[in-house]
Amino acid sequence: MRNPTAPDFVYDPHPRKLSRKGWTVLGVVAVIVIAVYYLVVTFYSSEGGSQFSSSGTQNADGITLELEPVALQPDQGLATFRVSLTSEDSNIADGSDRAVDNLRLTVSGPDGSQEIRFPQGTAFGRAELMLGISGELAEYPFDRYVAAYFFSADFYDRGTGGVNESRADIPITVIADGAVNGWDSEVAVNYLASSFTAVGVNFDRAFSTKLFALVLIGLALIMSVIALIISLLVFSNRRKTEAALLAWTGSLLFALPILRTYLPGAPPIGAAIDIYIFLWSIVMSFLAVFFVALSWVGQRGAELEIHRPSPEHQAGVQHGA
Repeated sequence: MRNPTAPDFVYDPHPRKLSRKGWTVLGVVAVIVIAVYYLVVTFYSSEGGSQFSSSGTQNADGITLELEPVALQPDQGLATFRVSLTSEDSNIADGSDRAVDNLRLTVSGPDGSQEIRFPQGTAFGRAELMLGISGELAEYPFDRYVAAYFFSADFYDRGTGGVNESRADIPITVIADGAVNGWDSEVAVNYLASSFTAVGVNFDRAFSTKLFALVLIGLALIMSVIALIISLLVFSNRRKTEAALLAWTGSLLFALPILRTYLPGAPPIGAAIDIYIFLWSIVMSFLAVFFVALSWVGQRGAELEIHRPSPEHQAGVQHGA
């Protein structure tokens, strides 16, 4: 029997014409999508840079140290910096940028101290340092990392037994350049009254990285909610269950963990996004599979009962035979 409250396209499928309200909604959605796309592209073009600031009395002579962040390992609490030394002082470097005396650069940070040595006659080149950082990866994608380092340089003499004895301090001028892909970095230099130069660094995930992660998280949540709603409609016999629907809801249990691995710089299992979103998305997907499976069993059983011959019909067939 035809349901008089059902729309016409249920019984006579045909393309639905958009009303004035539909065109208005479509136009508003298009404007929002274009605006969001423009903002993302604009932020992507301007982000990922490094901001540099300095305070205190800058050293006129001595060594110029260029500090460049090149990599970040939040799960290990480490940041990799590329350092390069130059000097215009003839008492430190000759015309070929080679050390005229034994020289060493010392970096002190949260994880201890490291040294880079330049024996007499060694060319000033580039070196990489892995230094400790502090932050909470569990707060992904809004995690931030900070650290404070102290740089110093001196001439040293190699004593007996391999002991290096400091002979004279060397002033250091620190400049920062470059950035890590996917991160906004800030470097602040403070020239202290002593021979140490303090350097503070701050790393924050770029806007595009945060947006990409939030979009994937939102998609996972929306798909789980949609699956749960459809399963409830099927479970309440408002919709007919199908094998394809059971396969679709079941595939979410495998798709959601894979989708999580697509997050840029995905944190280990147990981060805040797992406790607040992904865990419950998987629970909702499981409930959707459960409800659809129960509905499929019930509706298939009802169909079999309908098509099963009644006892009177079977008795009549046997009597006629």
